[in-house]
Amino acid sequence: MPLRTVVKVGSVTNLSDARYCAGMGVDMLGFNVQKGQENYVPPKQFQEIRGWVTGPLVVAEVYGIKRQDELNDILENYKPDYLEMGLAEFSLFASFPLPIILFIAENESVPDSHVMPAYLLSEVARNTPDTYPLLLAIKSEHDLDLALDNPHIEGIAMKGSNELRPGLKDYAVLAEILERLEVD
Repeated sequence: MPLRTVVKVGSVTNLSDARYCAGMGVDMLGFNVQKGQENYVPPKQFQEIRGWVTGPLVVAEVYGIKRQDELNDILENYKPDYLEMGLAEFSLFASFPLPIILFIAENESVPDSHVMPAYLLSEVARNTPDTYPLLLAIKSEHDLDLALDNPHIEGIAMKGSNELRPGLKDYAVLAEILERLEVD
């Protein structure tokens, strides 16, 4: 069933989250692909998850990347549709081979660059130029209401969570939000 807005679920670390989100019609699944970062998903584990999931686009969350060769390895091993990063990573590269989801903190602004992000990702609702669709990071149904009421917000972003043990998950918040977004 389609959802009323664009939805990205990031920090996916397990098959349970990936399959649940795909079944609910989530548009994008984000995986932390940078070694040494929290919720890092190694290529082998990613391939196992990806083999069971169809539908959502893959977002390689590359926070902490430092060099072009790291990016080349990520592109080869994960074959993502989007790259997600912060300003620190964005400023390191002159160009990108894929569309960018750029995280902007509350006190940051969109950099003046010839590279146009496909989406801005923010934890606060903000007015952005029309050229930058905004994904609002949400954690509750209250945040969802704010996002749906704001015409400047293109969609929402949430985070997956770790399994209690393989196959055992608590989907309470994720389920409440995704079920509210279902189109009748």
